[in-house]
Amino acid sequence: SLKKLPFTAIKDKTAIGERELLTAYFDPILVNILVNLDENVLLRWANVTCDATGDKRPDATISKLTQMSFGSSLGFGEAKLAQPTCDKCILCLDLARLATFAKDTVFLKINNASLSFQIHSFSVTFFTTRLRHDGIYIMQEIVHMTFPRSVEELATFISMKVWKMLLKVTDVFW
Repeated sequence: SLKKLPFTAIKDKTAIGERELLTAYFDPILVNILVNLDENVLLRWANVTCDATGDKRPDATISKLTQMSFGSSLGFGEAKLAQPTCDKCILCLDLARLATFAKDTVFLKINNASLSFQIHSFSVTFFTTRLRHDGIYIMQEIVHMTFPRSVEELATFISMKVWKMLLKVTDVFW
């Protein structure tokens, strides 16, 4: 799956489409920390509605399979491409969407907590949302990291610091 990465980084980040960003750059790594086939947990880039989202569509959903259909959602992801200028308003709206999806999952008692991630260009931030007290939901940042843009950048990505961050995400999620 790392064969999808270009050997050298593409200079114009705005030339990369959202599907390409998700499937070529993020999916090979996220699948390895968020998917567990033994537990029937899948990461879907389907952009479809699911149990806790009503008519809203997250870019990614971490779903649990129940028999032969998609069951409860364990987490959600939103992604935004690199733009010539950073639109913080849109990133804030995406974060609010993630908070709503996660809160609804916890509120419906589907899970005790929900994992969310927000991708912006080649950076990703992971969050966990929990119900701490009656009606008080806490959304906490777990880690923020930058993913490699090419095979050449894999050497700097594969470090003890990055491994610890990825392990922190898996520890919180699993």
